[in-house]
Parts: sequence; structure tokens; C-alpha cells
Amino acid sequence: MEILSNISALFHIFLLVLVLLLSILVVLLTPKVREIENNMIKTISYIILGILSFSLVGVAFNLWQPSGSVDAVSLLQPYMQFYPIFILSIALSAVILVTYMEKERYGHIFAGAGFAVLLPDILTYIHYGRYDLVLLGFALWAIIPTLWVRMWKDNIYEPTTFKEKAIIALKAAILTYPVYITTGLVAIFGESQRSIDPAVMSSLTTNMQNIVWFVLITLWLYLLINTLIVSIMFVIHDLAIHTLNIRRVVTPKQDIQYIKEQQVIIKRQEKKERPDAYKGLIEEMSVFHKYLDQVDRLRAASTIARFKNEYQTIAARYNDGSKAEAERIIKSLDQEFKRRYA
Repeated sequence: MEILSNISALFHIFLLVLVLLLSILVVLLTPKVREIENNMIKTISYIILGILSFSLVGVAFNLWQPSGSVDAVSLLQPYMQFYPIFILSIALSAVILVTYMEKERYGHIFAGAGFAVLLPDILTYIHYGRYDLVLLGFALWAIIPTLWVRMWKDNIYEPTTFKEKAIIALKAAILTYPVYITTGLVAIFGESQRSIDPAVMSSLTTNMQNIVWFVLITLWLYLLINTLIVSIMFVIHDLAIHTLNIRRVVTPKQDIQYIKEQQVIIKRQEKKERPDAYKGLIEEMSVFHKYLDQVDRLRAASTIARFKNEYQTIAARYNDGSKAEAERIIKSLDQEFKRRYA
């Protein structure tokens, strides 16, 4: 008996871990779905991920509910536990992430799958003939993420600080808390044969202290966990795009784009040495200088004049190289010519 009990406990822990990992996986898959260009395929993908994400929330609530118990305390116990609300906050983070990346259209599509929280319990509702409460539960669980999207739809186009994001998340949590508590009331009547009668109303009055305590605990956990996890989701989002050199851009038409920033690597190219424009002139003048004494006066004068003209032409375009050397040789030729033929 003890062995079976240990196996059951280990299996329960395994399910808790599995639900957590799958919930995180859904969040990680949303950026991949965003890259799909076909709108129909993208819409279907978001619907599937939404149903999976919120079904996991329903499973998480059931894992903290004593099996076989239909009393009000047992049915409401998951609402006072950290784990189920933590899984719910991850699903809501996925909703807000889709809204932040894709605008409210796809956010509403993902949020509309919130009804799936009730899917793990739908057979229980049907067993007790609570078809009306099934529909009401579907609507309430879909309203919660939809209201989160509505709170964020006007804030996804403007740059916001971490503090501003946390405040918006807190406001959304406060707005949706009454709906969240109402889902608990639906569970009380939907998963049992209870009906609203004088005995039920009398028990509400008798247990008013416990009800107030329940409201305070659930309010604290719901506001704290959802605000914290959604805010952390934004921190992870900003850190991820910064690490991957991706920039989130909102266009004038309010389209949201994620642009990969290419790192510009400036390579310093070795400066190619420009050919010395005076080199040819200098070589020719040097040779002529050696044989100046073998040239007649007229030819020497015309050659030196040509050297001067070529020098002036080159000097007008190039101010570097062996300009000084060329100028020195021309002066030397002038002096040598005057010495010989003056």
C-alpha cells in the first residue's frame, strides 16, 4: 500500500512538472508562429496553442483538487494554491506576448481559447446535466484573457518602461479578478448536484468569515502571481531580442516588425600606395642631366622647357610624391644650362 502511495505521489509530481514544461513550451513557440506568413495557418496555429495552453490550466487546477470530492472547499482549493494560478499566469503571458508581437487581432484569437480551461472537467458537468453552466464557464474563462488583451491593446504601440508594464498588468489582474472568482462559483454548482436553494443561501451567511478569508487569499495570489509573471515575461522578451540583435519597430501604420540588425564590421583596408606621378619625369631628367654637356644649346633649351611644362601639369594635379625632388632637378638643370651657355 505504501509503495502504491509513493508511486502515486511520484506520478503526481511528474504531471506537475510536465504541465509546467508544456506551458512554458507554448510561450516559446509563439515567436515561431509569428514567423508564419500564411494568415490561415498562423490563425489555426494560435488557436491550437491557445487550446493547449488553457487546457493545461484546467489540468493544473484538477491536480490540486482532491479526487472524488465534490464539497465546496475541495472544489475551491485550487483557487487558493500557488501552482494553478502560476500555470494560469503563464497562459496569460502567452496571450499578452502574442498581442505585443502581433497586435490585438491574434491576441484575441489566442485569448478566445480561454474556454479550454473547462475542457478537462466537461464530462463532469455533462454527467450532472449542467449544460448551461458549461456554456457559462466557457464564456467566463474566455473573458479573462480577452480582458487582458483589451487592457494591453492601446499600450503595445508606445514604448513603455518596466514599471508601466507592471502597472498595466496589475490593472488587468484587478479587472479580471471578479470574473476569476465567478468561475469558482460555476465550478461549485457545475461539478456537483447543488442548486441555489434556501439551504445554500443560509450556508453562505453562516460561512461568511471563511468566504472573506477565501477572497483575501485568492485576491492576493491572483494579483501577485499574474502581475509578476507577465512583467517577467516582458523582461525575458526584451533580453532575448537584445541578445539576438533584433529591434522591435512600430511602423506609422501601426504594424509591428522585428528587424534583425546586421552588425556592421568596418574593415580597415590597407591604403594602396598611389603611383608617384613624378617618377617618370625625374628619371628622364636625371638621364638628361648626365648628358647635358653632349647636347647643343637649342636642343637643351627646348628639352628643359618641356620638362618645366610637364612638371607644371603634374604639379597642378598631384601635390604629393617626389614633387620636391622634381623641382630640385629642374632648378639644377637651369643652373647647369646657364653656366654652360650663358
